[in-house]
Amino acid sequence: MSVLLEIRGLHAFYEKSHVLHGVDIDVGAGEIVSLLGRNGAGRSTTLKAAMGMLRCSGSVRLDGVQLAGLKTFQIARQGLAYVPEERAVFPTLTVQQNLLLGQLRPEPAALDEVWRLMPQLAARKHVAAGLLSGGEQQMLSLCRSLMGKPRLLMVDEPTEGLAPDMVRAVAQHLSALRTQGLGVLLVEQKLSIALEISDRVLVMGHGRIVFAGTSAELRADPGVRQKWLEV
Repeated sequence: MSVLLEIRGLHAFYEKSHVLHGVDIDVGAGEIVSLLGRNGAGRSTTLKAAMGMLRCSGSVRLDGVQLAGLKTFQIARQGLAYVPEERAVFPTLTVQQNLLLGQLRPEPAALDEVWRLMPQLAARKHVAAGLLSGGEQQMLSLCRSLMGKPRLLMVDEPTEGLAPDMVRAVAQHLSALRTQGLGVLLVEQKLSIALEISDRVLVMGHGRIVFAGTSAELRADPGVRQKWLEV
């Protein structure tokens, strides 16, 4: 499997606070890699740093192209997409208008593809996004990112606060992206979901990667789970 996203020696800072300490991550095309850890471990910071939203140093390459030092909109145009935890839909705009904002260039077929993948959004295409349920807003945020035709998607806590049926729907949608050749870097708090859909998992602690392996290897390592994941 070819490496699509390659992060090397990533350090990130919030003002004077040094949060990330030399993070290395690889994500291949058609691969889901989950980034796990307790709150405050540096998972969300990693995604924001890779997206050029924080002061950072190190290397972030997408398909060999150096992204470090670029502005966030330039990084997005290179094919790296970011779905934030807070969903960030435009509440007064309709579902369809929110989706169109995610396009780099007009592509009528892109909307048809979203309606086919997410018929529940198609049924509410003319409804203001602020009137959607939390799960529907999460799916809208995810699909809006896909409208830009990214090669790799970074998703932060997509199942947070969702009902079980919507958690399952989000997991199934992320798994489907694998078959399309997209890479996915997923920050997820629900360990069962992450282990189920991920090809590999990384565990963060104190701004560093403290474990890297398969879901089966993490399941078989109670010491890592107890020290870095369990409350």
